[in-house]
Formats: sequence, structure tokens, C-alpha cells
Amino acid sequence: MKINNYQKLSIVELHQLLVRGEINPEDLISAAIKRMKKFNHLNAVVSSFPKDATKKAKNLSGWTVATDNLLFGIPFVLKDNIATIGQKTTACSNILANFIPNYDSTVNRLLKEVHAINLAKTALDELGMGGDGLYANTGYVYNPWNVKHITGGSSSGSAALVAAGVVPFSIGTDTGDSIRKPAAFCGVIGYKPTFGLISRNGVFPYAPSLDTVGILANHVADVAIVLDTLVKKDDQDATSITSNENNYFKNLTDQVSGLKVAVLNYDFYHWNKSVKTTFDQLMTKLTNYQVQVDHVNFDHDLLAALLPVYMIISFAEATSCHASLDGINFGVRKPGKNYQETMIKTRSSGFGNVVKRRYVIGSYALSEGHQKELFLKAKKVRRLIVQALEQLFAKYDAFIVMPSSNPAPPIKTTLKKTITLPKKHDYVEDLLLLANFNGSPSITIPLTTVDDLPIGITINAAPFKDQIALNLAQFLSNQINFKNKLLGEEDE
Repeated sequence: MKINNYQKLSIVELHQLLVRGEINPEDLISAAIKRMKKFNHLNAVVSSFPKDATKKAKNLSGWTVATDNLLFGIPFVLKDNIATIGQKTTACSNILANFIPNYDSTVNRLLKEVHAINLAKTALDELGMGGDGLYANTGYVYNPWNVKHITGGSSSGSAALVAAGVVPFSIGTDTGDSIRKPAAFCGVIGYKPTFGLISRNGVFPYAPSLDTVGILANHVADVAIVLDTLVKKDDQDATSITSNENNYFKNLTDQVSGLKVAVLNYDFYHWNKSVKTTFDQLMTKLTNYQVQVDHVNFDHDLLAALLPVYMIISFAEATSCHASLDGINFGVRKPGKNYQETMIKTRSSGFGNVVKRRYVIGSYALSEGHQKELFLKAKKVRRLIVQALEQLFAKYDAFIVMPSSNPAPPIKTTLKKTITLPKKHDYVEDLLLLANFNGSPSITIPLTTVDDLPIGITINAAPFKDQIALNLAQFLSNQINFKNKLLGEEDE
């Protein structure tokens, strides 16, 4: 059966068609493969598995679809820093170009258990290090709304394929804003759950105190459905925790009256007038539904410290985590006369410039002469930021911020940026780091468009209050009713 415009449908709608026998998994996978080829120019795919996906779909087509398994036969894509047993997993780094894991990530295993079908591994900034989608060893990932603009990173490919309607959902990772910033730039929903809710077993680490596995989709309900499958205590991950919530999809509602919402005071922020008008109108709608909305201030010194603190902590942790990528213990080896020469040649050829720069900074921050003044001080400032957030969430159920001051910039403009911080850095660009520092659930949803490019807003809630973040996102999404122009395209 031919499926027209399947990309418009939610997971629930696709599931209902499968249950009624109006389509089968083969139809769905065939349509997804066709659409993936149509958007091949985005360069969002590292490895694809059309034959394997088709074989799995053919097998499932003979099964009775369980009414309570909403992910049965649903295609998805997985960021290429998440291990898939027997399939190349490179993290878009030359040093891992030939790595085929003999183990499966918990995330992939859980999705296979509910018979969701992995269609591809997606491109990312090398080893998750980069915020632009321009630093994969496979090349730039292009924004599906306008290929002259960046997607954001590092979950660039995962965001692009959801925005293009290739798959209903994708899996990414978020260390600073690596799911939510690409979501904002690509006009989709990006969700970072409470730290520890989704297992990181089998996920290549970047900065373990910040790394979080999350979800991208076109519908808040789809995020909740996938979350129900992935939130499982995992003894293979020392940071895995048991959720104090369950049934995220069943408990999803747009009834938000009685909530108290803090909105960051943007008096200091010069933003697009049309975006500000849309944002203010949306906050008025919240108050009309008996939601208390207060504009609050956040210590500007702490906001200004967000990026430096993130850089020191994450770069230092990455330096430690990736020490084994030396061509001896792990990684594509470049032969040398001795261990030192082998390691130098391997790491010099195996890593890109962005990664090398971060290792240098991280090593410097961890060195004996600088650890106290840099790494330990950064951890203390992080604690001050977390304490400020704890005080805020003691009064409010949610905290709304902008994920970016502007839509996705052009690729050419991004490449011209210097590698050092400008004298006047706009720390509005860093606000998504707040949720990584304290492990909060955080969800970015599309708000509007500027010059035909999407821009979003982000809802944060207190740790372990994921349902509040999802419900508020559901309400706001319904009010916004954002139209993704790409989902209206019919497959030829």
C-alpha cells in the first residue's frame, strides 16, 4: 500500500493505521527509505540500513500489532555515538572510522525489544564536540529549511531527519544543548530528560557529569511515547536512576492551570520584534489559563559564567574520557617507532581541529599548576548556578528561556567566527546549559519563523519533574500550532 504524506502523522496515528491493517510495517519502512533518499543532500546520514530495515519490516508485517505497543514497526534513526551491535559506530571521527561494536547500547536494545526499526545512524559534530553541525568527518549537515544555514549540533543529523519528515522520532545526546539547539534551528521538538533517566550504557561519553540521552520528534506526544520505552533503571549504567514518574504518555495533558512559571527577564536582550510579540502573546495565553507567569531576573554574573564553566568542565572530562583513543588501546592506529610516536601520529590524524583544541584546553585545566584555578573553580561556580536554580524551582514549576537569540545563522557566517570568545559575548546563546548543570528536564519547541527559518522556546522544570515539562510543552505547542513546511511535501 502506498502511503502519501506519512510524514505528517504522529506515532499514534501511524500505530492506529497499523492496528487497523490499513498499512503494514513494510509500507512504512519503504516510504521512509524513499524519503531518506529524497533528503540525501542534507548529508545527515552516516550509515543506513535499508536492507536490514526492510527485512525486519517484512517479518513484522506478518504479526498481529499489539494495541499497547505504540512503537511497533515505527522507523527511527540513532545518533552515531550510540553503539549498535554489529554496525559501524564512528561518532563521526576518523579515529573510530572502522569501529564495529560487539555490544549494544541499552537504548538501542530497548527500542528493538518493542520492534521499532532503526533506519540509519546520523551525523554529529565529531565525538559530540561542537554546536554547529559542521564538524563531522563526513562533512557539513545542512539545515532542511535552508541548506545555506547550519543545523546546530551536535545532534545535527538526528534533528535534520526529523524536520524533513524521514522518521517520526530520533535519538540524540545532549551535553550542553546538543539536542535542543538543533531542534530550535530545525523547527522540531528536542527533549533532554532528567539526568540519569535514560541509560547511557553503550553511549560514547563526552562529559559524563553532563551527558544525557534524549529525543527529537515533531509532536510532544511522540516524545512521551518514546520516553515510556526508554526510562528504565539500568544496572549497566552507574548513573542510571529509577524514575519517580511513569506513564508519561498516559499522563500527558494540556491542562496546566495552577502552575507557576518563571520567564527570564529579557529587558537586556535586543530581539526580533515579531518574535518578542509572538512570545508575549503566548505568555498572555498562559495567564488566561490561570497560570501564574512572572518575569524573573537571574544573576547576570552567573549567566556570564555559563560558557566558561561549561568549557572547562566538559573539555576536561572529555580529555580524561578519551585518553584511551591512542591507537594502542583503542582507535585506528597510525604506526610509529614507539608508543609515544604511535600515539602522536594516531591522535594527530584521527581528530579534527575542534576536538584537538578542546583536548588542549581540557589538559591545561587539569594540569597540576592550573587545576585549582580552573577546573576546581569551575566546579564551584557550577554549584552556585545549581543553587540559584534550586531557589528558583522552590518557587516555580517551570522556567522558560530562549534557546537562541536568532534563527540558525548561515554556514559562511559561522565558519568566520573566531575560536576565542568575543569581548562582548551574548550569553543568551548559553541559557540551555542551565539544565545540563543541574540535570533538569528541558524541552525546546518551535515558536515561530524569522525570514522563513524556525526559532523556538525552551521549558525547563525541576529535576524529576519531567511530566510538568512535557505537559507545559504540550499546552504551548497546541497554542502555537507551528507549521513545519517540510512535512507538507508529498513524496514523488
